[in-house]
Amino acid sequence: MASPKDKTEEAVLPVVSSPAPAPEPGPKTETEKPPTTTVPEGSAAGILASGAVIEADDGDDAGAHEPSDYGSDVPSETTSVKSSVRDYIYENGRRYHRYGETGKYILPNDEDRLDLMHHILLMALGGDLHMAPVKNPHHVLDCGTGTGIWALDFGDQHPEATVTGVDLSPIQPGWVAPNVRFEVDDLEKDWTWAENKFDFVHIRSICNGIRDYQRLVDQAFRHTKPGGWAELAEFSFDIHSKDGTMTDDTAIGKYMKIATEAYEKLGIVFPRASMMKECMEKAGFVDIVAKTLHIPWGPWPKNKKLKELGAYFALTGFEAYGLAAMTRGLGMDEVEAKKICHDAYNDLANRNIHVVGPVHYVYGRKLE
Repeated sequence: MASPKDKTEEAVLPVVSSPAPAPEPGPKTETEKPPTTTVPEGSAAGILASGAVIEADDGDDAGAHEPSDYGSDVPSETTSVKSSVRDYIYENGRRYHRYGETGKYILPNDEDRLDLMHHILLMALGGDLHMAPVKNPHHVLDCGTGTGIWALDFGDQHPEATVTGVDLSPIQPGWVAPNVRFEVDDLEKDWTWAENKFDFVHIRSICNGIRDYQRLVDQAFRHTKPGGWAELAEFSFDIHSKDGTMTDDTAIGKYMKIATEAYEKLGIVFPRASMMKECMEKAGFVDIVAKTLHIPWGPWPKNKKLKELGAYFALTGFEAYGLAAMTRGLGMDEVEAKKICHDAYNDLANRNIHVVGPVHYVYGRKLE
């Protein structure tokens, strides 16, 4: 990774003006195994999957960033989603879940952020929706479905499967493909689906809204069909630089110190791969694979796709992860909290600060 240069180089960021068949049964557990799908060597997804050091862009040209369009097409054949829960909390200009216990989920549920996070993970996995080697699924459960974009994409790729997406908020499309349905429910309560039902249980980006993660994974195991798979995918808030370019006196360093204190006050612990793997083992899954991708924050990488991915990640992160935590956990004024978030975001325009954030994937199989 390139060393910091004497002068500050600014990259283009949007301006923020505000202050095979299932393996044979066995008890083995594997860690840091490459995903089952093959990604091109040297591609953005290939670099992330290999764990190779991300090369920094140390050229004089900032390199214009042109993000590509993203989204998903909803098939014309449709069915309706039924829900009466459409009352939200609006706080600090962001929208949060109200369903169930007020304020239990700390991240905003605005659709643009959720869909952008989906796009980021698609890029990180080379266009794949998951790491688990799922084959010919018939019943699939998407926990924490958000806008439903993962469920819709999976249903489009697997028309033979029935995909159920569940979330605290009914922000999914009103009309969806006939093999996709959405439910509003609290996953911390007893699950009402039949046991041993799902060929694949997909759980993504809900760890910081779950107080008993072990119970969540236990329920996933109970409702996974023998021979089926479950996958956990979680963003971690352990933002850091591997080369020491993020120091305490940078805006990002200050943001991390304050936000971490806020989460501690709220009693929220962000996930680690070891914790997620342990939960899978205790639940009874076998053939467990754990993989961590270190995704760049900001457009500092030399690789063009990683540069794009990093710019997207910067757009989603700082207010979403920090604003409610600071105002709720530390009683901070909204204006002050927003300034801390925006200063950290703008700090990423300095290509000499090489920040990454881990995304943990852990998947396992239920014995037949």
